[in-house]
Amino acid sequence: MNPPTVVFHEFVTVTRAVPIPMRDGVRLTADIYRPRGVDTPLPVLLMRLPYGRAIASTVTYKHPSWYAMQGFIVVIQDVRGCGLSEGNFYPFRHEYEDGYDTVAWCVQELPGSNRRVGMYGFSYQGVTQFQAAVMQPPGLVTICPAMATADLYHGWFYWGGMPCWEFLLTWGLQLTQNRAQYLGDEPKSIATFAAQQRLPELLQTLPMLAVEPVDGFYYDWLEERDPQSPYWQQLNPIARFDAYDLPALHVAGWYDLFVEATWHTHERSLAATAQPQHLVIGPWQHMPWIPQVGDVNFGPEASSAIDTYQVDWFNFWLKGIDNGITGRSPRHFFAMGPNQWHQPAAAPVITLHLHSDATLSAEPPHPAPPDIYVFDPRIPNPSTAYAPLDQQPTHRRWDYLLYASAVLPAELWIAGVATLTLHATSDAPEPCWVVKLLDLFPGDRQQLITMGILQTNQCPVPLSFRPTDYVVPAGHRLGLAIASAAFPLVARTANPRATVSDLRESTQQVHYHAPSTLRLPKQLGKT
Repeated sequence: MNPPTVVFHEFVTVTRAVPIPMRDGVRLTADIYRPRGVDTPLPVLLMRLPYGRAIASTVTYKHPSWYAMQGFIVVIQDVRGCGLSEGNFYPFRHEYEDGYDTVAWCVQELPGSNRRVGMYGFSYQGVTQFQAAVMQPPGLVTICPAMATADLYHGWFYWGGMPCWEFLLTWGLQLTQNRAQYLGDEPKSIATFAAQQRLPELLQTLPMLAVEPVDGFYYDWLEERDPQSPYWQQLNPIARFDAYDLPALHVAGWYDLFVEATWHTHERSLAATAQPQHLVIGPWQHMPWIPQVGDVNFGPEASSAIDTYQVDWFNFWLKGIDNGITGRSPRHFFAMGPNQWHQPAAAPVITLHLHSDATLSAEPPHPAPPDIYVFDPRIPNPSTAYAPLDQQPTHRRWDYLLYASAVLPAELWIAGVATLTLHATSDAPEPCWVVKLLDLFPGDRQQLITMGILQTNQCPVPLSFRPTDYVVPAGHRLGLAIASAAFPLVARTANPRATVSDLRESTQQVHYHAPSTLRLPKQLGKT
């Protein structure tokens, strides 16, 4: 018996819990929204998610019924082993074939479809789009992945070789609880919920593999440390990007955990296909997409207009409406400080050097004794959020170095990816280097602009910061902080089996016999 179609509201109908068969006989469940009173074939918008069809990414997007009112059939599907879908859930493992089969069903079996499909969604839902796209299902015309990546190792689970510990544990517990509820395992569901309430305590766990209760994928994420291993090659769409050939609208946030991964995926997309690849980056964190981020309100211009942008995108690619979308700048960035949107131009690089008197300047450094700090992983330097927060409280410590420019006579607009070549050494076998660009206000405030992390014993250390678009005002100074931890954003050690007794103090030295060079992409026309 087919599920009944009911009135969702006066303009939209919904058919709930529609079974969609996969190639192995497993049936995945979807809710299907349609505009009322429309008899002509319509294009299809597809979202596939592990968090339940009802939520449908409405923490960031308008409700699917709104998209239906714009003239689309909207299919919101529980991925395998989630919601009412059959099968076993393992993050990302089944999304290639299941994505292909779902698109094929939307093209061949969905009543009222015009056989043209677009996908949308953020985070996990964004990754599923890349996984479907590289399978090249007939009828999939375009995708709109937001805050997502085609390379799950770099920038999703690991940052510069270090486990993204707070995210990894938080998300692992969330997925484990979802799975326990799906299976009707009430004791495990209760235990996982209780574990989530004591997350600060669990983040101190050593070894990291001792955390309970979490499902097996959590342990796989920690133990599979080689990005070239078969495990990551199977999960990562980037390993199959020779088959990527779709127009796409990429969306990111400057303070999203995945902004670097989204940035690099966009670059790889440009290299893989001649199809248009637009990139929109707001000042947002992962969710919600609102003007208030950390301590800063970026003003009314920072409110998300992604829903409207996506509808314009889908109207062009799925309906053939000539609305000028392809004539827009392919890069649309929010500049933090001016708090306005702009189209970035090519950015020349300015170079600053680190000096032994803790200054940053364009002058080459003079030889001097190294600066030294000692890092103790048992009490790691804290970083509790990637946001424009005041870093000054966390810098009241012994285990970091801070460099500052002179007071800026005019604003400095940094737009893009800054890099640091750091002449530094450590007696740790696998040292971690954490660098922060800071806006040093008159007074004490040290506001985070962006960060970079890399685990390496290489010297010089080749560090890259997460991309940014930030104006340091005249009268402020630019700051650069160097440390060896950002806990719990990343783990205090990359070894998931390390116990407390395995942790050792290490001594770091920043040298001045050769120039340590900070390179900043400066927006044209600004000083």
